[in-house]
Amino acid sequence: MAVDWLSSGEAARRLGVSAATLYAYVSRGLLRSEAIDGRRERRYRTDDVTRLKRRRDVGRKAESIATHALDFGTPVLESALTLIEDNRLYYRGSDAAGLARTASLEDVARLLWNCDATPFAASNLTPMTTALRRAWLAAATLSPVDRCLILLPAAAALDHPSWVEDRAPMLETGVRVLRLLTAAVTAQPPSALPIHDQLAAAWKVAPDRAHILRAALVLMADHEFNASAFAARVVASTGANLYGATLAGLAALNGPRHGGLTRRVSALLEELRDTSDLDGDLARLLRARIYIPGFGHQLYPDGDIRAATLFDLLCEAVPDSPELAFTMHLAKTVERLIGRKPNIDFSTVTVERVLGLPRDSALALFLLGRTVGWIAHALEQAAHGALIRPRARYTGPRPGS
Repeated sequence: MAVDWLSSGEAARRLGVSAATLYAYVSRGLLRSEAIDGRRERRYRTDDVTRLKRRRDVGRKAESIATHALDFGTPVLESALTLIEDNRLYYRGSDAAGLARTASLEDVARLLWNCDATPFAASNLTPMTTALRRAWLAAATLSPVDRCLILLPAAAALDHPSWVEDRAPMLETGVRVLRLLTAAVTAQPPSALPIHDQLAAAWKVAPDRAHILRAALVLMADHEFNASAFAARVVASTGANLYGATLAGLAALNGPRHGGLTRRVSALLEELRDTSDLDGDLARLLRARIYIPGFGHQLYPDGDIRAATLFDLLCEAVPDSPELAFTMHLAKTVERLIGRKPNIDFSTVTVERVLGLPRDSALALFLLGRTVGWIAHALEQAAHGALIRPRARYTGPRPGS
């Protein structure tokens, strides 16, 4: 059978990438190419280009794979939870930016988990509270994230195992996990109150500003197959319970390239807060090739809708905030210098600073919001019933070489 080929220019045009990225695709085995006799140029198989374009376009219309980021956008798995399309974010078809203005995290949990209010009414934390008291005391002086990492395994040993064959106990366990992590963040006893109200009380946020916490939680509830959601989903696919899946997500989120990036944004804002020459200092950082965290997102080429929504709410609620004015000035300066708009990490750190929240609150908001997504992915994977087991493309020495 004859093989159709494309020139490098045509292959790059169809995929919307540079020639350098084409070479990277070949090195990863995603495309096949061959040299053209007597010329330096290579040609690429048409069927490979078509297959790769189709795979990249599944839910990734705005995606551009960086040559250094192995498999950004792969593997592709089916999911009915979250859609990122045309610079918008949707939870089961509902616009997340719209939900951020009206819904609570519990509302979004019911939407993503595809359930009614029954699990929230049925979940009972009383038997676990006494047993967890020692763990509470041991974790009292730690950061919110570290408290979560201590309390969740302790709770897992005491709770119903909620194996994946039994959806009703899984849903109730999901509610308990969410409430336990909220208690770990606030350092208060578990409560059935709305999570944003618990946070507002613990962090002493004025009632007329608590809706900003609620919106931040909603906007971070899920983001398709990000690193932590994929980690949670892989663990769920083994038959592990929701505690195991959530712990996997939590461990991944804490990394400095994922949710832990908020700490790097905080450090940047702290460093630049009192500068007398913001433009000059940022330019010097860029000339030194120092990474500016909190800007740009591959899935939102026109700007992260989550960040834009949070900034709109902050401008409405606290328009005269000096901290908000500073971060907006910084964001505009960075956009002018490198052409990137603020992302969710930058905006949640801005919420932390504008509302005067405790240190690491931005990451705590991310953690609690995303817990809903981890549980949703675990539930969906449990219903699917298959083990996630990708294959490796071997690049080491061949046997006998």
